[in-house]
Parts: sequence; structure tokens; C-alpha cells
Amino acid sequence: MAPIERHIVDAYASDHSGVEMWTIRTRDPANPDAPDFCYLLPSITFENLAVEYGIDPDDIDELLRVAILQLHIPGGTWPDDPTAAALRKGRPVRLDNADTTDQAREAHLERCSWVEENVVRIVEPAPGGTARVQVAALAGARGAVVDAGQRLQALKATYRPDPDRMEQRRLELQQALGREV
Repeated sequence: MAPIERHIVDAYASDHSGVEMWTIRTRDPANPDAPDFCYLLPSITFENLAVEYGIDPDDIDELLRVAILQLHIPGGTWPDDPTAAALRKGRPVRLDNADTTDQAREAHLERCSWVEENVVRIVEPAPGGTARVQVAALAGARGAVVDAGQRLQALKATYRPDPDRMEQRRLELQQALGREV
């Protein structure tokens, strides 16, 4: 099965009841009349992924990729799970049953790669690539033309991992998992 391609056509941050959220708006070029598909990600997601899986907290490109793709990982176990052969406590390796952070990361990234190959592939905008998007704050009913690449890069530039918040998350996770993180 070939994955759906979703091209990023806009990216911006907004506040939802005091929580900073990133919206990544995507469009399927094979189905231009379909509505855009938006990913709404709490900005804390990136720090959490860095702590949970030992991903470089400064690598916002990888953190954003994983944050989006993990939303498409099927729940439970499924026949094509690329990590099913590596069982831990009778289940495929996951964050909650992995012996180490490295083991959890390896399994999670394998699943994300499976999603890219079989479910959805997110395509970042080319420099200078524009798209017409419906954003009330930018324009009226016709929408506005935005430079998706510029808006995505500007959004990524706002990301600053907070070491204190990450340490607090690490301590909470170590207590919950009963192992070093």
C-alpha cells in the first residue's frame, strides 16, 4: 500500500486555554478538492519526545517528524508491526516496557518509519513554495497566499527546549517506568 502524501501548506502557533499549540496544515496533492488535514500539537510534545525517547532536544526537524508520524501508529498490536519480533514481557517493545531508552527509541522510530512507508508521508514545503489557505486571521473568505516554507521555518525557530521542564519530566518518567531515562 502506497502512503498518502500530505504536503505542509501552513504552520503557525496559537494559544488554546493557556497551552501553546502548533498547527501544521497539510494537503494531499492527489486530492486537491479534499479539505486540508491539520495536526494540532501541544508545543510541550517536543520536549516530552526528547526525554521519553532520548531524541536530541535541539533537533526540531526530527521531533516534529516523530510527533506527526506517531499519531498514525496503529494502537495495540497489528500484523505489520515492524517491532513485533522483538518482544518484551510478551508484547512488542514500547516506552512502558522497554529495558532502556535506547530500546524504546529504536522501536518507536521503527514504527514511525513504517508509517512513512505505508500510511502517510509528510512533505515539507520547498523554499518559496506558496499555498492558498483559509486562515481567518490572515484574510477573508477567499483565503490568503502564504509561504509555507517561511512560516514553517519561523515556527521552528520559536522552539526552545526548557532544561528545567525536561528534567522534571525525566524524573516523573523514571518514577513511572521504574528505570533510568
